[in-house]
Amino acid sequence: PEGPGILVYYHGAIPIDYLYFLSRLFLWKKRLCLSVADHFVFRLPGLKLLLEVTGVMPGTREECLIALKNGHLVSVSPGGVREALFSDESYQLMWGNRKGFAQVALDAKVTKTAVQALISKHQTIPGSIWKALLERFDKRRKSD
Repeated sequence: PEGPGILVYYHGAIPIDYLYFLSRLFLWKKRLCLSVADHFVFRLPGLKLLLEVTGVMPGTREECLIALKNGHLVSVSPGGVREALFSDESYQLMWGNRKGFAQVALDAKVTKTAVQALISKHQTIPGSIWKALLERFDKRRKSD
């Protein structure tokens, strides 16, 4: 979207597709997309400044609303690192009471975009990250 919006994406073990998206968004549209991260990431030694400079922010509802009202794109990955690192092919997303990003989108009255196509095309939760990478690159080589 041209104005503010929430982008919902699947984190994966290594969210390389999301990083490519951020790069292309900046190169093509000259826009930044702020990324929501769990508060624990900001406690890791040496990372807080890097995260702030690269547009990663704690995911409080208030901070997300402020960013959206200032015209930013904000991305969120439900489950994030926890579900990316501690799941396997039989894993089901645990929503629990985590619906904050949906409420933020409603409160801010912004565009909501789910990157579902990227999940089915590129992301599977691997039993082995090396197997997943090999399958991804092997498929790409065959389709080129």
